[in-house]
Amino acid sequence: MTPADAAEVLALCAAFDLRTIGEADARAWAYALRDIPLDDDTRQAVADHYGVTEKRATPADVRRIRARIREARIGAAHPIYDGNPTETGKQFTARRREQLAAAAEGHLPPRSITQALDAAPPAAVLALVAGVGRPVDDEPRPYITPEQRSALRAPLPNQRASLPALAVPCPVETCRAGRRRLCKRGAGIELRNNVHGRRRDAYAVEVTTCPDCGAAPSQHCTAPEPHPARIRAAQEAAA
Repeated sequence: MTPADAAEVLALCAAFDLRTIGEADARAWAYALRDIPLDDDTRQAVADHYGVTEKRATPADVRRIRARIREARIGAAHPIYDGNPTETGKQFTARRREQLAAAAEGHLPPRSITQALDAAPPAAVLALVAGVGRPVDDEPRPYITPEQRSALRAPLPNQRASLPALAVPCPVETCRAGRRRLCKRGAGIELRNNVHGRRRDAYAVEVTTCPDCGAAPSQHCTAPEPHPARIRAAQEAAA
């Protein structure tokens, strides 16, 4: 800022606080603001100062408010510098400063951080958003049919699906495994490939009609234990 520029700034201040201006004032302000140009931001800084206080503006006030005006533009623009793999550190510093200066001058428009990063929501997120407001009874189709699930489980003998007796609780006193829970033997070790015999029998009673005595599902056989034919029928039905 030159003394002539400083004199213009002081004249603007005098319009608010009626100060008298001399050559010495212009030279002193010019030296205090020697790295600050006379531009619209400097003029706005003076106006902003007198918009909130009656105190006389000082060079420090003008410098501080002008910096705040420019920092607000930078924050609103969210300048993102992608860089160049071949540039030197000196080149990076110079180009980054140029970008920040352009944002401070208002040459970069205000934009959100998402716009600055050119980021778009992932396709999966967009798909979920598209489903917002869908009626509750409009359920999506399952990704796999029951027939396909059965075909996948069939060759996996160690999976729970191959143990249909898990559908009923285990009646063995030392086990008492609940529905869908594996039976356990001593020391709490799970039986991965089998169930207790009494649980197998309980399952046969629960789901099968006895071929020998005609007992309906959930009804016990006329014998103390389920008839062997009933147990075989249950196994064949689950196969």
